[in-house]
Amino acid sequence: MKKQLLIAAIAATMTSVAFADISISGTATANINTKSGSDTTFAHDLDLKITGKTGATSAVIDLEAKSTGAGIDIKNSYLKTNIGGANIKIGDWYGGDSLLGDGGNNDIEQISVDYTMNGLKVQYEAEGASDSVTLSGTVAGVKVSHEMFDTKTDTSVSASMANVAMTYRSIDDDVNTKDATSLEVSTTVSGIKVGYAKIDRESAGKSDAFFGTLASVKDATGISVGTAVAGNNVTFKALEIDGTDTNKVIINRPMAGGTFEFVYADPEGGVSSTDLELKVKF
Repeated sequence: MKKQLLIAAIAATMTSVAFADISISGTATANINTKSGSDTTFAHDLDLKITGKTGATSAVIDLEAKSTGAGIDIKNSYLKTNIGGANIKIGDWYGGDSLLGDGGNNDIEQISVDYTMNGLKVQYEAEGASDSVTLSGTVAGVKVSHEMFDTKTDTSVSASMANVAMTYRSIDDDVNTKDATSLEVSTTVSGIKVGYAKIDRESAGKSDAFFGTLASVKDATGISVGTAVAGNNVTFKALEIDGTDTNKVIINRPMAGGTFEFVYADPEGGVSSTDLELKVKF
């Protein structure tokens, strides 16, 4: 009898663990950077994402540890659910990377509520004293988004036609003299991927996309040509960033569970650099 009770207790414990909807994922990157005439530097970044879910509600916490030795930071922590067809998200989280922003260092949100009706999505977002309303949808295959703040608007249009993908974005912020536009176009011809990107800003700001991670950029233009060679994705970029020409060679090789990337950058009149990055996802 005691043995049966013990088996029942263990079975009950195992059942509760099996039905607990908790997932863990993350990324780990390691970088070796060498600049001409300088010492080689090493860096790493570990990101661990824990998600707990029950029904339509989930809670997420994102922990990040960098080689700066500053300990573990809570990068994202939020709760999201769906009530009456409305998606609700409350907490702190970073926005996405783009030509006109670095989502890993700004755009921390606190609340987001969106509802879609007849293909039109209405979204309310707030961060501290700043809030916005966004209208977005797709018309004849063209995706349109228009975000309205108290002192600015942020509009983007993207489409893919005849094997050409295009995204245009315009920020109208006359009050803070921060008007900005960006354009990115890409296509693939006979296995060769060709791209073009442009940033035009009234005031310098961050970027983390086509041009790489930039802490401050006002005007930039670039073209890229890439193809697959012996299992590697090889890309050449010719960039002009705030009046300085830079040539980049990027070699990216998929690996089991991650990627290995080699980047060589040679700025005109500047110091060339080589960066090796190993990135693993789990």
